[in-house]
Amino acid sequence: MTEAEVPAQMGYDRATVVFSPEGRIYQVEYALQAVKLGKTNVGVAFKDGVVLAAYSTSGKLQLPSKSTKVSKIDGHIIAAACGFTGDARLLIDFLRVQAQINKLTYGEPIDIFVLAKKAADRMQLLTQFAGARPYGVSILLGGVNNEPTLYIIKPSGDLNRWKAKAAGRGEKEAQEYLKKNYKDGMNEENARKLAVAAMEAGEKKFGKFDKKAIEFQIIKKE
Repeated sequence: MTEAEVPAQMGYDRATVVFSPEGRIYQVEYALQAVKLGKTNVGVAFKDGVVLAAYSTSGKLQLPSKSTKVSKIDGHIIAAACGFTGDARLLIDFLRVQAQINKLTYGEPIDIFVLAKKAADRMQLLTQFAGARPYGVSILLGGVNNEPTLYIIKPSGDLNRWKAKAAGRGEKEAQEYLKKNYKDGMNEENARKLAVAAMEAGEKKFGKFDKKAIEFQIIKKE
């Protein structure tokens, strides 16, 4: 391949420390694309808590395992990961350790925003060094301190709070459904139904939708 035949972006996508002339970091964009290949996750904050749901199908000969896409972080926090499973496992372990460090140090449960920021800082750190790549995963983090709270943390380190949020390959359709049907102050049952319906809206274009393949975790004030 001659120099003239080399795609223009190839000089800028070899490391996360290089910006393209357009101000883009290609490795971060590739990580975001990896998240879009994952099965749909949905989080919904309701009156008394947060529900997280993940679509997790298995192969015909695959046996059940302890690995889940929705995980308990602490007594008041849960998380759902979308993207590379290995990256997700490391980040879930990191979140659990940080929650326990805070409890041992200060004698109280960690604030949800503080934990979300720790995860966002760790993910953003890997966008600054050569020889490393960003995490190929987004985290939906939900919990209850004084009120139900839901955050999404992306591979870039971007951190935002939402009332309801979808991630993964069906994000566009699922988020549109959430936007049209979410209501403030809804109860747990309606939040759960909304999460299922939004997930179905996002996943139905990828084949038959199986409600039995949905993983749920719900965290409430009590």
